Amino acid sequence: MVVGRIVKAHGIKGEVQVEPMTEHEERFAVGRTLVLAPDADADGVSVSIVASRRHKQRWLLKLDRIDDRTHAEQRSGYYLLIPHDEAVQAQAEDEFFLHALVGCEVKDETGRSFGDVISVIESEGPVLLEIGEPGGQRRFLPFVEAFVRHVDATTIVVSPPEGWEEL
Repeated sequence: MVVGRIVKAHGIKGEVQVEPMTEHEERFAVGRTLVLAPDADADGVSVSIVASRRHKQRWLLKLDRIDDRTHAEQRSGYYLLIPHDEAVQAQAEDEFFLHALVGCEVKDETGRSFGDVISVIESEGPVLLEIGEPGGQRRFLPFVEAFVRHVDATTIVVSPPEGWEEL
């Protein structure tokens, strides 16, 4: 499960600036072990957080396997994931693998279908679900608690904002 993405190097001592993809700040605590991978689905290498601090809307982390700025720059765009056993536990606590949402049917609380999730878009703001309707129309819906009521392996139940269907 992805908890962050390395945006860029910070300083000359190997710190990285991380865009968080979780609301659980404890995932970035000193001493935590994460997996560093080139993409969200790839195998990676275990890294430990040596130092951690907030910086605006991001985190500055010093990871034990990144020693200098050059090494940090080479990891720009890499993902930080929690280890698999923790990810299984997190799913039980209503956290999700974003890539696993692709293909899920999106319905409202009455069971009316809006289509399937075509892609998941990670941006500066909230994660967006790109939802494709039968007939080819596509819409975007923020994957936030205000609109998402329930998620399981095949279905996402939503309560979209008023007027969303007309967009």
